Amino acid sequence: MTLDEILEEIKKAEKIVILTHESPDGDAIGGSLAMKFMVQELGKNADVIIPEYPRMFGFLPAIEEIKIESDEKEYDLAISVDCANFKRLAKNEYFEKAKKTIVIDHHGSNNMYGDLNYVNPVSPACCEILVSMAEYFKIPLTKEMGTCIMTGIITDTGGFRYMGVTPDTFEYSAELLRLGVDIPKIYKQTMGTKTKANFELTKRVIDRMELLENGKVAFTYMNTQDELEVNAQIRRS
Repeated sequence: MTLDEILEEIKKAEKIVILTHESPDGDAIGGSLAMKFMVQELGKNADVIIPEYPRMFGFLPAIEEIKIESDEKEYDLAISVDCANFKRLAKNEYFEKAKKTIVIDHHGSNNMYGDLNYVNPVSPACCEILVSMAEYFKIPLTKEMGTCIMTGIITDTGGFRYMGVTPDTFEYSAELLRLGVDIPKIYKQTMGTKTKANFELTKRVIDRMELLENGKVAFTYMNTQDELEVNAQIRRS
């Protein structure tokens, strides 16, 4: 089974790196850090490389251990978390040069670019997949790991509002709450915090909005230049 192979590769590797997609969200950052904690529970250490991320996630455990880049030229194992394709993987040169690669994701568009791929498109968040992986690996969930996982679940489900939410989502959340994970705090930090870039994007969208069919249809747009400008603001925020 793929999970058995993944566990074997983690146990064999001495130098491990964890990567995620560009412009990372809560599921990407939380998932990467949760994966780092899981690797540590297996007696290993891992570098998490994320060049840029929003400051709103500064509350996450071990966030200060995230690296912009690494001096390591070749890792024994590279793990991609929450990224559907190699092209969008930030710092993908570390993935490309690694001796072995693993992809953990929940996007149906994933093109299985790793040596080992564990993809569940039914899962509403990659962090939810990590809970089931921890259970399979017999890794006990901790409050720190749970905080990272809950951040991914909350952000990728829109605060439990999206259609992809399943009974498992609430069962996992209840389990994490029992561990002492502060769900209201995570919700406030992730769903209640808006950056300058968020406001700028909202302003542009509203300014361009047109109402059609006597107000029954709303139309607006955002072009590539808008995305570039907003991303630049996110990097500075």
